[in-house]
Formats: sequence, structure tokens, C-alpha cells
Amino acid sequence: MSSKRMLLLISTLLLGFACASRIDKISSASPSRTTIPASEFSSKEFDVIIIGGGNAGVVLASRLTAPPICADMPCPSPLRVGVIEAGLHRPGDPLIDVPTAGNLLGNSGCGALIGNPSYDWKFQSVPQDGLDGAVLQYPRGRVLGGSTAIHSMVWQRGNRDDYDAWAYDLGNGPGWSFDRLLPYLRRSESYFAASDRANPLATHTLNSPGLDSLRRHLDNFHGHDGPVQVSHNSYQTALERPASLSLLNALSDRYGHPFVANYNPDGGDAVSVPLFGTSRTVSPHSGLRSYAASAYLDSQSGVWGRPHLSVVTGVIVTHIVFRDTTARSVKFVSEANGTIYEARVAEGGEVILCAGAIQSPQILELSGIGNRTRLENLNISVVLDLPGVGENLQDHPVTLSDFSVKDGVETLDWLALNKTHAQLHKDLFEAAKIGALTYTAPLLAPIPLRALLSTTEFAVLRRELDISISHLDREGKLTPFQRIQYNVLRRLVDEGNVGWVEMVLVPTGGILGAPIPGKGGATVIAIQLYPFGRGSVHINSTNPLAPPLINPNFLPEELPWDSQVLLAGSRFARDWFSTTPIVDFIDKPLYPPASLKLDDDEQCYKYMRGSVRTTNHPLGTTAMAPRHLGGGSLLYHVLNLISEHDDRTGVVDSSLKIYGLDNVRVADAGSIPLTIGVATQATVYALAEKVISIEDQNFNVRLKMYRYPI
Repeated sequence: MSSKRMLLLISTLLLGFACASRIDKISSASPSRTTIPASEFSSKEFDVIIIGGGNAGVVLASRLTAPPICADMPCPSPLRVGVIEAGLHRPGDPLIDVPTAGNLLGNSGCGALIGNPSYDWKFQSVPQDGLDGAVLQYPRGRVLGGSTAIHSMVWQRGNRDDYDAWAYDLGNGPGWSFDRLLPYLRRSESYFAASDRANPLATHTLNSPGLDSLRRHLDNFHGHDGPVQVSHNSYQTALERPASLSLLNALSDRYGHPFVANYNPDGGDAVSVPLFGTSRTVSPHSGLRSYAASAYLDSQSGVWGRPHLSVVTGVIVTHIVFRDTTARSVKFVSEANGTIYEARVAEGGEVILCAGAIQSPQILELSGIGNRTRLENLNISVVLDLPGVGENLQDHPVTLSDFSVKDGVETLDWLALNKTHAQLHKDLFEAAKIGALTYTAPLLAPIPLRALLSTTEFAVLRRELDISISHLDREGKLTPFQRIQYNVLRRLVDEGNVGWVEMVLVPTGGILGAPIPGKGGATVIAIQLYPFGRGSVHINSTNPLAPPLINPNFLPEELPWDSQVLLAGSRFARDWFSTTPIVDFIDKPLYPPASLKLDDDEQCYKYMRGSVRTTNHPLGTTAMAPRHLGGGSLLYHVLNLISEHDDRTGVVDSSLKIYGLDNVRVADAGSIPLTIGVATQATVYALAEKVISIEDQNFNVRLKMYRYPI
């Protein structure tokens, strides 16, 4: 049975009610007023125009139009906020709402999210030199709510060191440190602790009352009044717990001392197996995905009824119109009929780009903001020469390993292989909103690189990394910004306080290759969390409907470190699944096959390059960096002379305002200057929440009159 056939069976057996539009059983009715026609939208004038209704955009729309807390001062008139989104508003869509649908259905007919143009932009990378010319699929959400509507719902906070590096090493100020971001991480979420009945992923040294205490500690570290519903799994297969114990056993053997589970991975230290499993954006009450649109718009009382909030969907932004360096309007085109519309920015208003790390730089370049040479070559009038636009792309590359499991071992494949089991979980979902249909992977464990390598192996790789970086520096290929980034990354890997490779279990087969007919499987994913490769996103056409050129630059030849690290993770996957107790559940490795010799570097690299994917965490393409790295001070010119490089890599300042423009900000993952060692969803929500509370003299709209409690 092919992997596509397996996934199609799951969708047919379990989501037939979804394809028959029986959504009334799992979701409330949508509000009477939601989006408005493009013609009505273009007739309005806005204080704030938000381009992109995704992870950050709907946060801003909901918060900026909330009733102000005026205390004893007179209340200003409400901000008139407009949101322009290409995707449609899809409340009550089971393909989005039912968690297992988004995780498993791949490109199969009914139920497809990834690869379905109704939900996914279906972007692709340019051929990757480091992957023998392979072209990678780059799914991005094409729906109100953005990629939060189609991704795997992972809810993780970065390490303290991640955010502190933005603040202190990269010079963006203490406001971006872990401690200062924590209130915004909490503000976005409504966290529900793991049930007392739920099995922890690993044995802990404490007894049951001790586990209860740890649950309460984790619960106290989270927010409970935010829009995004955050919970833990109500169901496990036969593999999660033995795999977790084996992972800790294998790491303890390599590390030389006990490696224990982490009872609070969200407290600034994300390392190791999460004791209660990785949390996810699924409502424990409805069993449905909680994503940006459902959380901040549909589920918030009265949001859609606010007369000063306008949302238009099914349209694509062509460009921002400037008068000198002031944005005056935004032009967009209807996908339905090709009509071009224009929305006006009020005097003193702003445009906030929230189109994501792929499309925000695309829109900026189409608007004349970017590298002068690139724009002039496309006959685009230059509004602002800002070479950092579209540069500094970072993403998390992954490799996959597939295993078959022994007969009788329960995996998610049983949903396709066992009709009785499938019906049981369909009934559980419809009756109690629990079970396999609400499943998301709970075993995501960031592991320090030192734990995966011997002391000698680590020392050799680190020495080679220093040589590679020195060689690039001597050739003038490093900007000052990259030098700072690389110094930070080297310090982090040496200190060993952050997970460098995340080991993930997905308890189903057929993800990488065809499973054995009639048998269940398991897939192990190794994620490189801190790559040194830097890519780019740029336009190659003045056509706003043409996809941008996406080059993540995975596993670059000039920086073999990235390949070596990912190879270490791939090799460890085999060791992990050869360790007690998980080995007792495994039949044999499928991809790579048992015949592949793990000590043969050439064979391993060849296999690995063929299995690399993206985790879909692009960031950094409109990077937040200080003025001297971002656009024009004397120090910037001095650094350029020293480096023989035009290093205007920074695009926005610490308030996310674009250098050189009067009233345009970027509030999305593109603003993140340096990768974080986890999934990015929670961080982008927090970034958007923080924008609301930023008060500085450059914020042209009347936000300083508003007070949002933290």
C-alpha cells in the first residue's frame, strides 16, 4: 500500500462525515457578519492596514479594534483597521478543525490540506545545491488564519538563550529578552494542564503526588485567559511511552550520566523529553484545532460586530503605494475577477505587513523596497534601497527515518487498517471530543549536540566549523550581522544548554516511503534547530501572482557543519530505536534500510540528502537589527568598509518599524533575527501581542492612548 493510499484510507474511514459537510456536529455556526466585499473595503479609509490575516495579522486586528481601557482620560475614537487576506475565511471546516486531518492527509483527495491550493500556497524552493538539486515543497497557509490553520499545531516556547540573544547579542534591547517576552507568551494562550489520567511520557523519580505538583508548576507558568486554546493529548498509541524511555536511556548511555525528562519545557529550558508531552493548539473542550482566525476572531464575543474592523479575503496585494517614504495606500487584485482595488491609509496611519517570512519581502520588493540593483533590473521604481529585504532566510531542515512495527502494536495506522478501531475513535470524537482524531505528536525532544556525539567527534566538528567560518570571512562572504549570529550560535552549542537537534516520533508509517502492506509503522524525524546556512526570498517578476524565489540554502557545501549535525541526528535515530524498550515494538528499519552502513559516511550522506525536508519554520527575511546593521549610520559604513560587504541586513528596528520609511512595520516571523530552538508558532503570537503594547514616539497611530493589561 502506498503512503498516499494509506492516508486516503484514513480520511475515507474517519472523515467521511467531514466530506459530507456534517460540520454542524463539531463546530458552532459562523457569525452572521464576517468579511466584506473588496469594493466595500476599498471605499474606506483606515488608520491601520494589515497585509496578511495569518499568525500575527489577526492578532493585531482583534487587539487593535478592542475597546480601549481609558481610565480617567477621554477615550479616543476607535482605530479603523483593515485586513487584506488572500485566503478565505473557513469557519467550521473539518479539514482544518479536526487535528488528525491536518497531520495525516497529505495530498490525498478528500481531506487534503498540504498541497491543496484552496488551503496552501503550494510554494516550492529553487533547486538546492546541497541536496543534489532537489526542489523542496514549501507549504504556507492560504486561508484566514494563515499557516496556523494547516500546520501540526505544535506549541513550544524558545529557550531563554534564544530570546536573550535577540535582546543583548544582536542589540535589539532588553524588551526582546525572555523575561520581557514571557508576559506576551502568556497573554496569547489559554492553557489547560495535562489530565491526571494522562500518562506522562517518561518515568519520573517522584511519586504520583509529586507528579501532580509538577503539573501544577507547569500550569502556573502559562496563561489561562488568552484566545489560543492550548492542551495536551487525550490519546497515545503503543509507542510514545516506550520511545520516550528509550530516548532517555540512549542519551544516558552516550552522555555518561542520567538524562531525565523535562517537567517544564516552557520555562526557558526546552531540552529533553517533555514529561507531559509537547502541548498543542487544540481545544480540550471541542477537540478541534485552535488557530489564529478561530481563536482571535470567531471565538471572541463581538469581534466580527465591530464596525471599525474590516476584513477582505480572496484578494492579493500587488504593492504598497508611497508618497516619498510615506505609505498612502495599498493596491490589491481580486482573484475572482481580476479587478484592481485600492485601500487608503489615513493621515497618521500605518501599514503593518504580516504576510510571513516568504511573502512580506515579496510585497516589499514589488513596492520598491529592497536591493536597488535587483529592483532596477526588474524596472521597479526604487522607493528605498534596503538590501536586507529578503535576505537572512533561516529554516529548520529535517531528515526522516521509517520503521515497521511488529504485529499487534497500535499505531495511527490502525485507523486505516482496523475498521473496528477506526469506528471506536470516530465515536469517541463525536461523543467526547477525545481519541485518535484529536491526536498530535507529543514526543518532540530537543537534544544538545554534545549528547549525540562523543567528546572527540564534537571537538573535530567544532574545529572544522571554525575553519569554515574563517575561510568565508577571509573571502569577504560574511557580513557583520552574520559574524554576530555565528558567534552566538557557536557559544550556544559549546555551552550545551539548548537542544541542537530535535528528535520527534510520529507513530505512523508511509511518510517517507511506501509502508509494508497491512503493517503499521513509525517515523523518526531529526530536526536541525540552529542551521548556519543562510538563504533568501526574492521576486523574479513584477507579477504579484508569481511565486517568489525561495532558497533556504539547506546543507551548503561551504558550511559542512549543517550536514554533519543532521547526519548525527539521522544516525542517532537508528540507535534510539535499537534501545530497550522501544526495540521490542519494532520489526525492522525501512528507510534507510538495515543494509545501509551507519559508519559509511558516503552512503549516509547520500541517503540523508535524499530525505531532507523543511519543517516549514521560515524566518529572518525582514530581520530586526540595530540601525548600524540596518541602514545608514557612520558605524554601518565603517563596518561595510571592513567587511567589503553591504550589510544592511537589518530591515526593522526594535519596534518592528522599517528603517527609512515613515509608517510601515513588519510583524511576522520575518522580523525574527535569529532562529529559535523550537517551532515558531507561539513566538509569532507573542511578537504580535508585543506590538500592541509597544509605545514609542514613532508610532503614528493613536495606540499610545490605549492600555492593554499584561
